[in-house]
Amino acid sequence: MKFRNLKLGTKQFIGFACVLAMMVGVNIYSQQTIRDLKNELDEVTNNWLQRMSALSGINLHTTNLRLYQLQHVFAVSDSTKKEQAGYMIVLIDQINANLNVYEQLKKYSEQKNLYSEEEGQHYRAFTQHWETYQDLFFEIFRHSRSGQSRQAIAVLNGQALDVFTLFSAELSALVRLNEQGSLDAATRAERLQRATQKISTILLIVTVLLSVVIALALVRHITVPVQRLAQAAGSVAQGDLDVRLEADSQDEIGQLTLSFNRMTAALQKARQQTESQQRALELTNQDLAKSNEDLQAAMQHLQETQEQLVMQEKMAALGDLVAGMAHEINSPIGVVNSATDVSNRCLARIERELQGSQRVRVEQVLHVLKDNLRITQEAGDRIATLVKSLRTFARLDEAEYQKVDIHEGVDSSLTLIESEWRGRITIEKDYTPAGELICYASQLNQVFATLLKNAVAAIESVGTIYITTRREKEHMHIEIADTGRGMAPAQLNKIFDFGFSAGGTRIKMRSGLSAVYNIVQKHRGTIRVESEEGKGTTFFIDLPVS
Repeated sequence: MKFRNLKLGTKQFIGFACVLAMMVGVNIYSQQTIRDLKNELDEVTNNWLQRMSALSGINLHTTNLRLYQLQHVFAVSDSTKKEQAGYMIVLIDQINANLNVYEQLKKYSEQKNLYSEEEGQHYRAFTQHWETYQDLFFEIFRHSRSGQSRQAIAVLNGQALDVFTLFSAELSALVRLNEQGSLDAATRAERLQRATQKISTILLIVTVLLSVVIALALVRHITVPVQRLAQAAGSVAQGDLDVRLEADSQDEIGQLTLSFNRMTAALQKARQQTESQQRALELTNQDLAKSNEDLQAAMQHLQETQEQLVMQEKMAALGDLVAGMAHEINSPIGVVNSATDVSNRCLARIERELQGSQRVRVEQVLHVLKDNLRITQEAGDRIATLVKSLRTFARLDEAEYQKVDIHEGVDSSLTLIESEWRGRITIEKDYTPAGELICYASQLNQVFATLLKNAVAAIESVGTIYITTRREKEHMHIEIADTGRGMAPAQLNKIFDFGFSAGGTRIKMRSGLSAVYNIVQKHRGTIRVESEEGKGTTFFIDLPVS
């Protein structure tokens, strides 16, 4: 069978099989060399460089540690000694952290047979000297804190200096070994990269030449007939439907020529089908426009639902306050009812005694009646105070953005949650005389209520809450501190996140702390928190006055 009559797929297979075989060979070789190169680079980046970095960090931190030891010993003031002691503790922690990193890399290197016996000897010697130096460090620290500067200097410049010199030498040897290992691995990777690049270039040139030869062979048997088909298609596009082509081969191009002839005859029918599809597409576009309108309506409904959820959160917070106030009002109302009942019975008794003219008993009853009236008056004053505090807290009948005294908001918040802290928590206030600022009063009161309730919940039995305000130029500073359980440092970074909860360490009202942060941001202010486990928490709020 002539090559002309072979199937087009067979022609392509014959041509591209050679190219594919060459490309497969290039790919297999490239994959293998890339893996080898990656292993070499991984050895440098994930092993040698990291080990050298950890050792360099240890070397730097130990040098700084000795420097701070000298400064601590020669320091005069206690504050300077305390500051230098803090620096030294941090450096020891950093040294131990670098040692942990090195230990992990050491285990990995031993598994990969990348850890030499020489490096192991130096490292074991270093760890022994480092343990000895830490013991001497604490001995120097004790002498220095006790005021025994001469003993501290003697140890520091004597045995400690000798040990420091020894483990510094071991560290230098370890760094030198890792540096040499990194250079050797990098050199191997560079040689492998160069060899790979050279061979890949040669194979690429061979593949390109082979592809050119195959392409020229295929052009003669494929491209020329296709060009004739393209010219005929151009004539059809201009409206000449009488174009016909002769099929001079039995391959797919010959079959395509026959199909082209049939296509020309059916072109008018296809044109009619296209017009019908266009009309159907217009109807589809109308349906899409209607669907888009429905989607817009759904998005608007979703936005309204979101606003309702926000309102529900606000109503839930108000419900907590109303529930607490109802509990507070219930007690004085009970007192009023009881006192009223006693007053009624006293009046009835007075009437009976007046009929019997027993003056002494009448005076006794009048005394009881006066006490009940006093109790009733106190209960009424309590109810009036609670109602006034709730009104001050909510400020429903006032402008949303106005000039208010923030101390009124703090005091009203304390009154509304008084049932939670009365009898076990002491409130210490230190207010600035100038407590007025322009703000969203009801929202700022929500901030005070949330932080105060959070502080009350943090105190398990008895304790103290400190409220301090001070004004500096155009800023109002507010501090709310408690002597409660406090929080761990890891929790402070997430305290203002939505849905934050610290379990048994700290209690939070729903999403209150997230709302507090947003309200302070809305007032163009800042809020931050400091806390220590077992000692308490302090919130710092800084607000512009206007």
